[in-house]
Order: sequence, then structure tokens, then C-alpha cells
Amino acid sequence: MPEIYDIAFLGGGPAGYQGAIRAAQLGAKVVVVEEGFLGGVCLNRGCIPTKTVRASAEVGRALRRAREYGFQPVDATPDIKAIIARKERVVTGLRRGIAGLFQARRIDLCEGRGRFLSPTRIEVEKDGQSRLVEAAKVVIATGSRPDRLPLFPLSPRVFLADEMLNLDYLPQHLLVVGGGAVGVEMAAIFRELGSQVTLVEVMDGLLPYDDKEMADYLAGVLKRRKITVKCGVRVSEVQEQAGSFAIRLADGTELAPDTILLATGRRFNTENLGLEEIGVQLKKGRILVDDHLMTNIPGLYAAGDVIGFWLLAHVAFAEGICAAEHALGLGSAMDYQVVPRCTFTLPEYAAVGVSEAEAAAQHPIKVARFPFKSLGMGQCLGELEGLVKIIAHAQTDQILGAHIIGPHAADMIHEVAVAMRGGLPSRVIMETIHAHPTLSEAVLEVAQALHGQAIHMPPGDA
Repeated sequence: MPEIYDIAFLGGGPAGYQGAIRAAQLGAKVVVVEEGFLGGVCLNRGCIPTKTVRASAEVGRALRRAREYGFQPVDATPDIKAIIARKERVVTGLRRGIAGLFQARRIDLCEGRGRFLSPTRIEVEKDGQSRLVEAAKVVIATGSRPDRLPLFPLSPRVFLADEMLNLDYLPQHLLVVGGGAVGVEMAAIFRELGSQVTLVEVMDGLLPYDDKEMADYLAGVLKRRKITVKCGVRVSEVQEQAGSFAIRLADGTELAPDTILLATGRRFNTENLGLEEIGVQLKKGRILVDDHLMTNIPGLYAAGDVIGFWLLAHVAFAEGICAAEHALGLGSAMDYQVVPRCTFTLPEYAAVGVSEAEAAAQHPIKVARFPFKSLGMGQCLGELEGLVKIIAHAQTDQILGAHIIGPHAADMIHEVAVAMRGGLPSRVIMETIHAHPTLSEAVLEVAQALHGQAIHMPPGDA
């Protein structure tokens, strides 16, 4: 006989585990079906591992800069095995934290791979044994996985994004294929750890879907940190050799990296779930949903990467919660108008809203900028590379987009995100007293510049 629940989540990643906790808060009897580890790609192979290793890279950078801050130089040689071990400790602790939350909320965890027998019944298989789970409502949250380019061989030194931080050696020369968020993050991290890094992107610039001015600024920072950046070119030939690869780019450039990272996109995990058999509508592998995240089958929802809207963990959090709430009668709907996005390079790049080009195509706009080198706290920290940019409607002063490159950009962007969410004009930021000295004053300075009241910039420099 099947175990019967009010709601089931197929997948225990960001959408699944947060949706499950929200459903339990609403009093539902909840089960999560997960074949791997709780937390999904984000916790186990993506967001958290990357930022943990990045923290080690930041420490190494600070040690190498000791003389700038009045200290004698110290040894900053990375121990990659110790760095990866620290990453594993962090991941394991957070994973246990989620399990503890499940226990506290009386959420059942059903380990194994799930497959639909009907819209309300899931068969879960593990180690040759199966059990049945039945729920009045089900949320599909099976996520995504990296896509592999067939040009590159199956090799222990060719890594997909989800595998890269399990390596047990430090690459001498790392080739990163793909200049999106994952590619530029990994390039920045491994350069700070001491690897020679070449970054190749087939589009004309890095982060091709973000603001061009800011992406170009970030590319300049990476180049100044001795990362070779090649855009508008593709890899045309790959040959594996003893201890290295012979790489030829379409422009004739030849490279000999010992390690390759493929950061070129992701695929939706919708195969072999029984979705076609029960009639779920798909488009190019992603599940189609409405504003409430319901599929074409009443009572069956999908959330997270598998629906293909934003492949971001924090969006998946919100989608899992929204799906749980609507499934349990609250009428919730998703609103994607204000979605902060962060690229954890060194320094970070964070953005919310649209690019300058996108805004100008739809509205009369005004734009202002403020560099970190003119910021008191930037000088105090010795962090002079960075730029804050805000785009606002020229007539209404509503903020259309904001972009920040610099230390703690991912934290700073939320001041603007909250203002946008609340419909507040940039004048409100300008009229809000900001503590001094702080990095957030850069946002204040840009708001002042939008109104012709820039304090720490000469006229016309904004």
C-alpha cells in the first residue's frame, strides 16, 4: 500500500526543500523524494562549494597583498586538498542542517529515484527495491545538470561545472570554456589560487546577457589579474596528450592546458520521470507552468531549474514556496519583475532589473555611475576596482536597473532591489542617510548623481 501525503516534492534541492518546509509550516503532511543529497546542486556541487573555495582564494589574495597593509609578506601557497576538505565540511554541515529542519517539521524523506505512475502516485526505487508514495498535490523539482560538448573527450581532466570542485590537484593551466556566470567565477577563483587561466567565450563578450558596459569593465578586471580572455571565438579542435591537451581555437590560437572546465549551459532533468506517460506538457525539455507554477495537470506543479525561467537557486527558493502555497490553497503567484543576480568573481558583479540598452529601448532614461576608487571605504579596504551604475526612468525616477562591480556587490544590490520591489524612486535612496564610511555609500552617490547632486564627483563625471 502507498504512503499517503498531502503534498510530495520530487527533488530535495532549493525548490524542493524550501517548498517542503513551507508546506509543513502550513500544516500539511509532507514527503520529499530525493535520489541524491538534500540541497541539490546548489548546496552540494554549485553555489555553496564555489563560494567556500572562493573564500579560500580571497584569503590567499589578502595574504599576497600583506605588504600593502603594513605587514611583512607571508607564505600564501594554496593546499588544494585542504581547501577542498574545508569545502566538504561546510557542505556536510549545511546538509545536516536541512535534515534537522526536516526532522523538526516532521517532513518525511524518501530516498531513491522517483517516477510517476499517475499524477498523484510516485514509485521510488533504491537499491533494487521500490516503495509507493501517494499525494494529493505534487511539486516536480528535479533541477538541471551541466551540458557536455561532444567535441571534448571523456577525461579525468575535463570537468563539468558540477564536478570541478571535487578535484584533488591545482591545475597549472586551466582552460575555461564558457564566459557566463559559472565560467567567469571559476576563472577568477583558480587564478587567485595560482593557476594560469584562459577563458574562451563564443559570444562577443563575457556575461553576454548582462549590461555591456559592466561586463566589459569586469573583463578588464580579469585581464588585469592576468586571466587571458578570448571572446567571439570557439574551440575548433581538441586532442588529449600525456598530461595536457592540444587545443586549437577558430582564430588559430593554440593552447596546451592540463585541465579543462566546460561551463557552457545546462539540461533540464525531465527524462525518465514518467512525465510524458501522464501527459505533462514539455517544451525543449523544460516543464511548462502557469503563474502559480501549476502544470497542465491540475494539482501537479513544477518549480526550480526544471521550468527553465531563471536558473538561480534563490529563484528556485521562491518558486518552491509559491508552488507549496498555491497547492495548499493560498492563491500565491510568482512575480519575476525584481530578481537580483550575482556573479561571484573577484570582485563580485551583482545586478537587478534591466541593462542600460534594454531600458533605453523602452523608456527615456537617465544613468549615473560611481567608482569605488572615489569611495572612502573603498580606499580604506584597498579595494579600488569597482563601479556602481543605476538606470532610472527619466520622467518618473523609477529605478529600471542597477549594476554593481566591487567587494560585497552581492550584498549591496539588495538595497536597490528592495527599492524596486516597493516602487520607490531613486530619490528615496538619495534622501536616506547612509552610514559613513560604508560601501553602500556608493549607491547613495549614484542616486545623488541621478539628481545632479553628486558630492564626490566633479560635474559631468557621473
